[in-house]
Parts: sequence; C-alpha cells; structure tokens
Amino acid sequence: MTTPRIDAHTHIFPPDIAKHRNHYLGADLWFRRLYLNRRHKLANGQDLLKSMDDAGIEASVAFGFAWRDAGLCRMHNDYVLDTAASSNGRIIPFCVAPPNDIDFCVQEIERCSSRGALGIGELFPQGQGWNLSDGNLVRLFVDIAKHFRMIMLVHTSELIGHNYPGKDRTTTAPAIWNLIDATEGAIPVILAHWGIGLAIHELIPEINKKTENVFYDSAASHLVYNPKIFRVMSSLAPGKLIFGSDYPLIGQAQALRHAENSNLNPIDLENLLGSTAANIGLISPKT
Repeated sequence: MTTPRIDAHTHIFPPDIAKHRNHYLGADLWFRRLYLNRRHKLANGQDLLKSMDDAGIEASVAFGFAWRDAGLCRMHNDYVLDTAASSNGRIIPFCVAPPNDIDFCVQEIERCSSRGALGIGELFPQGQGWNLSDGNLVRLFVDIAKHFRMIMLVHTSELIGHNYPGKDRTTTAPAIWNLIDATEGAIPVILAHWGIGLAIHELIPEINKKTENVFYDSAASHLVYNPKIFRVMSSLAPGKLIFGSDYPLIGQAQALRHAENSNLNPIDLENLLGSTAANIGLISPKT
C-alpha cells in the first residue's frame, strides 16, 4: 500500500491579505521583500486544496507568514486553523509566533494547540529578529514548544551562492545547533530547504546522537540545488527527508515531479513523499 503523499511545507493567506496587499507590504519588512513581486502569489485555502487535487497530494501542512507583529500572527493563525477545520483532515495546521515575545508565545501556542495545530512554523529567524545565537532566548522559546509537544519547522538558508529575497544570513550551523541542542531531542525539528547541509555533521558520532529527531525538508529545492541533492541528503540522513514544495512559490505538481525524478531508490522515495512525515505525526487521522 502506497503511503499518502504529504506536502510538509505550504503557505496560505487570508483573502484580506491578498486584497489589501499594499497595506501588508508596509507592515512587515520581510513580507515586503518576499511579496513585493506581484508574481509571487498569495494563495488561500481553496487554492491549496485544488492544487493538492491536481497534484495527487492527500495532505498538506499549512502555515501562514512569520510576521514580527503578534497581532498579525494571531490573525493569520486563525485563518489557517479555520481552513484546516473545514478541510476534512487534508490540511494540517501549524501556527506562527514571534519567538522574541515569550509571553505572547505561551498564550498563542497553547491556544493554537488546543485548536488542533500540530506544530510551530515556518519560523523565520532573520525576518522575525530571532537571534539563534542567543542560547537563553532560544531555550525559552523551545521550552514552550516542548511543553505543548509541538513540531518545529524553521527556515534556513545556505550562506553562499546567489542572493534571493528570502535568504536568511543568520542560520549558520552554530546557530542552528543552538536550537537543536535546546530541544534535547524531545520534539521533532524540521529544517526547511535542506537545512543548510547540516546533515553532513550527522556523520560526527557525538552530533549524530543528538539529531535523531532532526529532519530536512525539500522546499523550493530546485531554485537553489541541482537534483543530486536528493541522493546526497538521503545518503547523509537516511529516513530523515521530508517532501515540501513551498507552495505557492513552487507548484506542488512541479515539486513532486522534481522529487520523483531524483533517482532515489523506491524505499527512500516513499520515505520522502510521505512515510517519514507520517512517522513523526504529520498526518491527519482522516487521511
């Protein structure tokens, strides 16, 4: 039996944000950087469900945008949660919160967890002004995620190569390690966009012991890497790769084709496209 196809990295937006795009472009610097270009679509929940039908994807993890403003995070979380509740289990909700606002994070993550959110993300360290090199602040936030048993998904960017609007210059290996170390393996951590190649450090025995609950998603892979990345990452971190499209930046069908044409062996491909995500809890009982 084929495991249901799961896309673990999609974004959806309330219609009001799309309608009043200019207002929101002025409300958040990193939203402006990412969505000033009108070709970057602001998809809603119905758009995502149609895309899933067209691509043959059974379930998608959906999150909003990593706003700095707590009120915008709450508004966006409500939309994601409401959309998931009416999706017959096909949309798996995550919530976003500004990690520097610890008091708000406690309340908001508890609220979203009670409404069915399975995780926190996509968090955007540089965009939200979250200094991953500040071990104390990182631990305070991670402790909240651990308390509510939330999966964490964090945006990462390679530090070299071409520039692009979402490139985060702060997600260095030592900074990401602060985050991983703070979790103590208690909750899954998904490092988006292949996790800056951190998987190579899993070959170090003492690092490997602490990364059993660290995973890597393939979101927007072909915009940065050639197709060999799938096989390289599968060799470095077998059974720890998770398919993500970064919809609507990348079409789900397009991202799925890239994954299926990556020459992974059948077991690794099955793990990538659904089994690993399901094993860490990224699946609705209805899928």
